[in-house]
Amino acid sequence: KVRGCGEGDIKTMLETGNLGGKCADLNALFVGLCRSVGLPARDVYGIRLVPSAFGYKELSGNPASLKGAQHCRSEVYLKGYGWVAMDPADVAKVMRLETADWIKTTTDPVVAPVNKALFGGWEGNWMAYNTAHDVALPKSAGEKLGFFMYPVGENAAGRFDSYAPDDFKYQITAKEITA
Repeated sequence: KVRGCGEGDIKTMLETGNLGGKCADLNALFVGLCRSVGLPARDVYGIRLVPSAFGYKELSGNPASLKGAQHCRSEVYLKGYGWVAMDPADVAKVMRLETADWIKTTTDPVVAPVNKALFGGWEGNWMAYNTAHDVALPKSAGEKLGFFMYPVGENAAGRFDSYAPDDFKYQITAKEITA
């Protein structure tokens, strides 16, 4: 079972032929494929803050408790346009999890709207944190993080499991501020 948003380890994905996974895996693969043909691309790490405007339960955040709402997306730099948003993982997530049956085509009425909207765009219910890789945390005894998307804590015994928010106690909430 893939924990959290995945590891984003495209070397292992390509060596094993297992091209599935979660958002960090699928977006890392997309970024790697773009880079392999000369397109600048990057992963962008963040969190879903509110429910999906599409109404998808799988693409929503709950502002009262955002534990587990972390999500990775990608951007590709296109000459004449700048950085263009992409999110192949969310289309796959809707296909796999939004209904009881695994939807096999992007033309399905459940998938078509998100497939169209997320090629060249992101849904506005998400906030980016960073694009960092191989992150060395200040004063940390732990290894570098492949990417920084989850809260990280440690004590003398070592690093806490960031993928277990009910064991490693943290709370993330969001509140809309209007002008």
